[in-house]
Amino acid sequence: MAMIRGMMAASLDGFVADAEGGVGWLQRFEAADWGYGAFLAEIGTVVMGRRTYSQTLTLSPDWPYPGKRALVVSRTLQQPLAGGAELWSGGLAALAAHLRALKGGDVWVLGGPMLQSALIALGALDRLELCVVPHILGGGIAAFTPGTPPEVQPHLAGVRQLPLGMVMLDYRFGASGRGGRAL
Repeated sequence: MAMIRGMMAASLDGFVADAEGGVGWLQRFEAADWGYGAFLAEIGTVVMGRRTYSQTLTLSPDWPYPGKRALVVSRTLQQPLAGGAELWSGGLAALAAHLRALKGGDVWVLGGPMLQSALIALGALDRLELCVVPHILGGGIAAFTPGTPPEVQPHLAGVRQLPLGMVMLDYRFGASGRGGRAL
């Protein structure tokens, strides 16, 4: 049974991107080792929304997740997708059940505050690793969308101080870290 995980970076004031969706503000922190390689080694599947998928294509000339199964949640995109990614247009409860059944590593819900927030609200996210970056954007795309029910709250499992003033917060959802509610 795969663990469904989120990992994302957010500015000190809680934004994952600027108002135009840009993440250029993260460039000066790219050289710091914050455990991305070890994290990615545990991942067998990446899942993302349409906006994150589109942005991923602009950040690198090559597909950044070779050898990983990839799902893109969208009702507007059509196959074929870059990197051999598969399209998912069904509901989120069915997606969560599908992701849990996958073998070959954990699932990374990549980027996308909308998708991660929806999975949190559904009780489907098991773990969230949030890298807080010492940069104040002053506005932009918030790390979480409004509407997550107050009964679905994470507990802090660990904190790591990283280079350049960054901090990695490791949150788990539910008593066992395997989701906040049954699906």
